[in-house]
Amino acid sequence: MNQDIDEVLVLEEGQAPPKDAIAPPRKPRWSDTLNYIANPDRFCRQNLEKYGAIFNTSVFGGTTIFVGSAKATQMTFNGDLKYTEIALPATTMDMFGEYSLFQRPDLHRQRKSALRPGLTGQVLERYAPAIESAILLGISEWPTPSKMALYPAVEKICFDVLVPLLLGVSLNDADPTTFEGLPVSSKAELKALYKTFFDGFYGLLKWKSPFTAYGRGWKARARLIDFMRAVVRRRRTQGGVLDPTVDFLSMMLASQEENPDGVFSDALIENQCLLQLWASHYEISGLVASLIYQLGHHPQVLQRLREEQTEVMGKQSNISTFLPEHLKQMVFLEATIKETLRTLPPSSTANRRLTKSVVLDGVLYKQGCSVMAEPRIAHIMPEYFHEPEVFSPERFLPPRNEGKMYEFIPFGGGVHACLGAQLAMVVTKIFASNLLHKFDWKLTGDAKFVQFPLKKIRDDYQIEITHRV
Repeated sequence: MNQDIDEVLVLEEGQAPPKDAIAPPRKPRWSDTLNYIANPDRFCRQNLEKYGAIFNTSVFGGTTIFVGSAKATQMTFNGDLKYTEIALPATTMDMFGEYSLFQRPDLHRQRKSALRPGLTGQVLERYAPAIESAILLGISEWPTPSKMALYPAVEKICFDVLVPLLLGVSLNDADPTTFEGLPVSSKAELKALYKTFFDGFYGLLKWKSPFTAYGRGWKARARLIDFMRAVVRRRRTQGGVLDPTVDFLSMMLASQEENPDGVFSDALIENQCLLQLWASHYEISGLVASLIYQLGHHPQVLQRLREEQTEVMGKQSNISTFLPEHLKQMVFLEATIKETLRTLPPSSTANRRLTKSVVLDGVLYKQGCSVMAEPRIAHIMPEYFHEPEVFSPERFLPPRNEGKMYEFIPFGGGVHACLGAQLAMVVTKIFASNLLHKFDWKLTGDAKFVQFPLKKIRDDYQIEITHRV
C-alpha cells in the first residue's frame, strides 16, 4: 500500500479542519491504562467490536488514539519530522539513551542504514551456523521424557544465541578467559544485569532509587555500558583485521575503522549492542515459545511442517544442519511463524505524539494526542484476515496472500519497521526446524500469558517433551 501524501491533510497552526471531519469515537476513561495493562488483547477486542478500528483512550495519560486500519497505521508509522514525534514514557526514553534510533528522528534514516548490514541479507546467512550450534547445544540439555517449563527453557537458549551474535561475547563460563578483563564475571551475572535493565524500561516512577524499577534499571544500564566499553577495548587490543560478518559488534567496529568520522562513534556502538539485544531477546524468546504452543494446539499444522521438512531435506534421519537455502524453501514454516505473530502479537508497534493536527479519511487526529498502532486490532479485522479466529498459516500463501503491508504489523512498518525482523525470523526458523526434527511434545492444558509489557507464556507453564523415535 502506497499512501498518497495528499491523503493525509496536515493542518498548519490556526488552520481549521474540514467541516465534515469528526473526532474518533469513545470518551477516554480514567481506568483505560489499568485495563490495557491487565489484558491488552481483551481491551483492544472489546473496543474494536464496539467502536471500530479507530477509537480514543487515555492509555498512558492524555488522549491516546488506538488505530488498526491500514491507512491510519501507515499515517502513524510515517509521520516523523512532518506531524509526529516519539511518544514513549520518559523512563523508557532514558533507558534507550541518546544514541538510540528513537532519540534523533533527524538521524534515524542515516543510523538505520548504517546498522542494517549487520542484521540482514547475506550477513545473516553467515550467522546461521553459529545460531544453529547454540540452539543444538541448548536443546541437547533438555531432559526427555519429562515435563519442561516451556518459556524459561526457550529463553535460556535465545540468550545464548543472541549475546555472542550481538555483543560479540562468548558465554562459556568453563573457559577462564571468557570474562577476563571484563567488569562482569559470569553469564549468570550478565543475564541478571540485563533483566534488571530491561525491567527499568517500564518503571512507573522516574526516581533513581534502588527501590524503583527505573532506579535499578538505570544502575544496571550504566554497568552494562561499562561492560560493552571493556568488550570493545579488549576486541581492539586483540589486533588483526576485523571481519564484519562475524557478529554485529564486528560490523560496527569495521565500519568505524573504515570511516572514523562516520556514524559509528564509540558511544553509539556501545549503546546499539545493548539496545539490539533488548529489541531481540525477549521478543524472539516469546515468539519461539508461542510457536511451540500453537503447534501443540494444531497437530495438523505440525504434521504438514514435518512433511515440508521431508520434502526439502529428504528422508535422511541424521540431519546435522539446516542451511539457509533449506530454510528459504520452507515456505509453510515461514507462514506458520507469521500466523503465530498474527494470533499472539507480542506488543504494540508504534506510539507517536501528533505535533500537528491531521485529517485522514474524514477523521480528525488533534495536535497533542498520541496515536498507537495496535496489531491486536489490525490482526483480527475480517477485512484483512478471513476468519481471523482460525489458526491458518495458509492465509499467508497463494492464492490467499493475506497479511499485506500495514495490515500485518508484528514488526511495525514504514520508516520504523523493526531492524531485527529478519534476525527474528531466521532464529525462529532454525529453532523450529531442529525441534520438529528431534522432539515430540504435548501441551498440559491451556497456557496463561503475561500480558504486558510483552506478551509471553508464563514461566510456570509446562509441556511434555520426548525425543522422536
